Amino acid sequence: MVQASKESCICDFTFDFIWQHRGSRLDPDAAIGPYSFRKLVEAIKRGQTVRIEGDVGNRLASSMGVDLARLGGAGGPIETTGRVIVDGDVGNRMGISMLRGAIYISGKAEEPLGNVLEVETDLSGYRKYVSLTEILERNLAVKEPNCCKEGRLVVCDGILRDTVGARNPTNKTVRLGEAGMSTGILMKSGLIDVHGKTLENTGALMRGGRLIVRGKTGDFTGVEMIGGEIFVLGDAGSYACHKMKGGSIYARGGKPLPPAGAHSLRPNEQALVARVLDISPLYAMMYRRLGMES
Repeated sequence: MVQASKESCICDFTFDFIWQHRGSRLDPDAAIGPYSFRKLVEAIKRGQTVRIEGDVGNRLASSMGVDLARLGGAGGPIETTGRVIVDGDVGNRMGISMLRGAIYISGKAEEPLGNVLEVETDLSGYRKYVSLTEILERNLAVKEPNCCKEGRLVVCDGILRDTVGARNPTNKTVRLGEAGMSTGILMKSGLIDVHGKTLENTGALMRGGRLIVRGKTGDFTGVEMIGGEIFVLGDAGSYACHKMKGGSIYARGGKPLPPAGAHSLRPNEQALVARVLDISPLYAMMYRRLGMES
């Protein structure tokens, strides 16, 4: 049992992106009661349950169930991942980029959530959340009004989420309204169809698949993008294509960072944009491909 007093980054597999801050923001060996941040993560990796009493801060269980390449892992899921049970409330961004395991909470979770959806609970008195990506992979049942069937997940509960579809390896579809930061981060395949706007870092580190935003995106669209396609009905924001290595962004406007640029569309690209965004071929002529010269 861990006694919590709104500490952030509990059970965070990245330790708040330790490869960037190098311990200045979070010491993995700092104690929470009788355990350290590191010991809690190690326990979950072994399939154990971490039970927390009291309210938890932001970023609970970030990248939970991921064998992180940045920390010497293979980058895929950890199938032995255990669970986190919280007797209390949880701050925002719970389950960012989460891939495996389960989170149970007795209270409420603050928006935005991470890459999680609520499913039917198997623990009385608690709400259960699992990774949206795992739901796609295993075609798991979700709670209404959301629906998952025949390779298509429709998210219509009105809850804002960051990192939707993180690391998705499946050729399946997610449809939702507005989305938060880092939509489609590290996705490898499939389609994410956002019927509204997204926030910063849309398509970050994207490997493949297709991301459609029927609105505008925040800044840094396609940051460190490697492959895939992003279609934006409106503006793709500033600093698009930062450190981009591959892939394409099609948008009405946007300011890419060199060496990426804004390129006129070829006839076949105009037809593609018109079809994907459901706009007239004439209007599609006003769009540009943001990315490297091809």
